[in-house]
Amino acid sequence: MKTVGFPMIRNFSGDIRDFIPALFEFMDRYDDVEFFLEDGYGERLGYTKEDYYKASSKVHFVSREESFGKDITMILKNPEPEDLEMLKDGSVYFSMLHYATRPQVREIIERKHLKALAMDHVVDDDHKRIFVDFFGTSFNACKEGVETLKKVYKDFYSPERGPIKAIVIGVGGVGQNAIKSLEVLSDKEFLGTDVAGILPIVCNRSITGNPKIFNELLKDAQLLIDATQRRDESVFVVTNDQVGLLPEDAVIIDISADRYDFGVNPPLVKGVEGTLTGSPDHFVIEKDDPRYETEFPHDVVKADNRRVTVSCNAWPGVDVPRSVDVYFGLMKNYVGIIFTKEFEDISEDSDNLFERGLARSKYEYYLAHK
Repeated sequence: MKTVGFPMIRNFSGDIRDFIPALFEFMDRYDDVEFFLEDGYGERLGYTKEDYYKASSKVHFVSREESFGKDITMILKNPEPEDLEMLKDGSVYFSMLHYATRPQVREIIERKHLKALAMDHVVDDDHKRIFVDFFGTSFNACKEGVETLKKVYKDFYSPERGPIKAIVIGVGGVGQNAIKSLEVLSDKEFLGTDVAGILPIVCNRSITGNPKIFNELLKDAQLLIDATQRRDESVFVVTNDQVGLLPEDAVIIDISADRYDFGVNPPLVKGVEGTLTGSPDHFVIEKDDPRYETEFPHDVVKADNRRVTVSCNAWPGVDVPRSVDVYFGLMKNYVGIIFTKEFEDISEDSDNLFERGLARSKYEYYLAHK
C-alpha cells in the first residue's frame, strides 16, 4: 500500500490552489493507494470534507505533519524548507521545485534522499515544458499590468498618442504567451476605435545586451515585461539605471517573479534590478512600498529608480477557478505513473510521453544535465 500526502499551500500569500475533488475521483481507480489530506484541504476553494469523501473512499484527513510524512507527497507550490523537513526520508516528492534557484531545497533533497520530481522540469522530447500553464501565467500578469497602466498613464485612451510600446524581454513560452496576451488585451481596449493599441517589442539577448540600442527603446516604453528564464540568475537583465530610463508613468510587469537569495555566493537576483516580488494578495507594488527598505541590501541591489510594478509569485493563482481546472487536467497525466511504477523505473526510454517527461524532472537528471 502506498500512502500519498496532500499538504496545503501556506507560504504563498493568497494562493489557495489545492487539488480539487475531481482529481481524487480520478485517482480512485488506482489500487493500493490511500490519500491523506491536510485538515482544511479544499475549504478555501469552497469544498467540504464531504466533497472529498464522495470523490474517493480512499481519502483521509490528517494533521499537516502527517500529510508530509507519507510515501509520496504532492503539492503544487513548494513549501518553505522547515516544512520540507517533515517529508519522510527516501519518499517521492512531486512539486514545483525550481532546482536551479533553490539551494536550500537541493540540500534537503540530498540529505533526506528524497526521490524528487519537479513539476517545472517536466519537459517533452524537445525539452519544452509540458506541466505548465503558460497562457494563464502570462495573461493574468499582462491583464493586471494593463489594468494598472490605465490608472497611472493619463493618455491611455488618448487618440493623440502613438501606440503603447510594450518591451517584452524573454522569448520562450512565457514571452510568446505574453505577446498573445497583449494582442487580446489590446483588441479588447482599442479595436474599432481611433486610439492606437499596444505594440509589443520583443527584445532578445542580442538587444538587451546592447545598451546603446536597448536604452533608446526603454525611453518611450510604457510597459516593460520580464518573461526571462536566465541561464545565470546572479546577473540582472535590466539594471536599475536602465529602469530610470522608462517614463515615470510606465509599468513593469514581472511575469518571471524570480526572487532574491543572498544566502548563496554570488547572490541570486531578479531580472529587473530593484523590483519586488508580489503575491496573489498583493501584486500591485507602488513606488513607495515599504519593502523596498528591507527586501535587499542596497549595496548589492540598487533601487533608486522605481516604477509601479505588477508581480506575483503564483500568477496562475490570480484566476483560481481556471487554474485549478488546468492543473487537474495536467495531474491526470502523471499520477498513474507515480502510483504504479517504482521511482527508479520511471524512464526516459518509455513509450509514454508523460513518463519520459517525469524522468527528466528527477533531481538526478537535473544534476547530470545542468
